[in-house]
Amino acid sequence: MENIVISLNAVLPLFLIIGLGCIAKQLHILSDEAARQANSLCFKLFMAPLLFYNVYISDLESAFNGPLLAFCVIGTLAEFGIGLLLVPRIESQQSARGVMLQAFCRPNLVLLGLPLSTSLFGDESIGNITFMLAVIVPLINILAVLALELFRGGTPKPPKILRGVIQNPFVLGALTGFLCKFLHMQLPYILESAVSDMAAAATPLALVLMGASMDFGRLRGAGRSLAICTVVRLLVSPAIFISLGAALGFRGIALCAVMLVFATPVAVNSYTMALQMDADADLAGGIVLTTTGFSCLTLFLWILLLKSLGLF
Repeated sequence: MENIVISLNAVLPLFLIIGLGCIAKQLHILSDEAARQANSLCFKLFMAPLLFYNVYISDLESAFNGPLLAFCVIGTLAEFGIGLLLVPRIESQQSARGVMLQAFCRPNLVLLGLPLSTSLFGDESIGNITFMLAVIVPLINILAVLALELFRGGTPKPPKILRGVIQNPFVLGALTGFLCKFLHMQLPYILESAVSDMAAAATPLALVLMGASMDFGRLRGAGRSLAICTVVRLLVSPAIFISLGAALGFRGIALCAVMLVFATPVAVNSYTMALQMDADADLAGGIVLTTTGFSCLTLFLWILLLKSLGLF
């Protein structure tokens, strides 16, 4: 019973906040245009301070875990490779193939991963998770661009991909935090307090806007593709990689990091990227919606299972 309560306490608060965003949309407190603008504001202005502050307050020397980073990087590349082989065989529409491929390997690490790890292990987990984010977030952004570009019929351009990754607020924030730690820089109290407040506001704001951005109309006409991506993202991939991680000896925070990389729903900005790169944006939005909705149950079950087995 205790494990059930712990699992519920870790997952439900996050999805209740997402639910508030859905309610705000239904009550017309937030219009689609306002939600879109607020999402851009949150992504460009609040995410960098969140990642920066998490690195800035972490003890990175004790947080570094080489085998964990290697496992997550190799696993993410394996997801991409397997998807590259499977997606053309199960999806005939070119514009949908890149969307499905990025869904295989693009977890929502920042918006759900960070708060979920904090709920389970407290602030001491931040260092491990942030270190992993600094490596995985640039990687999944590169893979997402490759996925959409390959099936758009274009030729991926490394300088453009690199520029897009470097300009990503998640990457900028984490790299700036690492630079401050490396140079032993201490922020003035006023600046540190402002950054701390922005970091504290980022997650609840992003979760509310995630709920407000959900459009159930995107679920029509793509049931098979949605089902495949949802099952792969929330059940098949975590079953494989969490099992492998446990077999390799990862426990506690390290195994939680594995779960976050391979069991969290598809990242929200996959929809925006699909829209910008002439892919099937409606399918991308539907995948975000279904994986986010069902992850409330699947994350609870994964956490409950790992707690019951004594692996957390």
